[in-house]
Amino acid sequence: MGKTIEATFRVRYAETDASGVVYHANYIVWFEYGRGEWFWQQGRDYHRDIEQRGFNWPVVELGSRYISPARYGDLLMVRTKLKEIKSREFTLEYEILNAETKQLLCTGWTKHFNLDANWRPVKIPDDIRAMMMA
Repeated sequence: MGKTIEATFRVRYAETDASGVVYHANYIVWFEYGRGEWFWQQGRDYHRDIEQRGFNWPVVELGSRYISPARYGDLLMVRTKLKEIKSREFTLEYEILNAETKQLLCTGWTKHFNLDANWRPVKIPDDIRAMMMA
């Protein structure tokens, strides 16, 4: 459903533990990076198209599965796509791969509610829904 967006980045030293392996919580940060790129690469501006219209998209649930470790200096790719969209919520799914070997390192998902300025769930506007599903 919708476009799959890819974005690459290199693992920084600060993202690793004492053994040189990426600390698990950084994958969640990379999901957020993928989510931002998923939005930007479709020609949208989150601040203008969501926040200035009075909406918020907090993460309300997430899951991840770690398959193989990433290490300092690895070039990684995050793939992001829309998994499901309902009237007031949507779920994105992610794959994190070694960009050079294409080895799958981690999969995951995040669920978001569309909330108004008072933090109440409201319908996702039709123009945003159309962009998300394109």
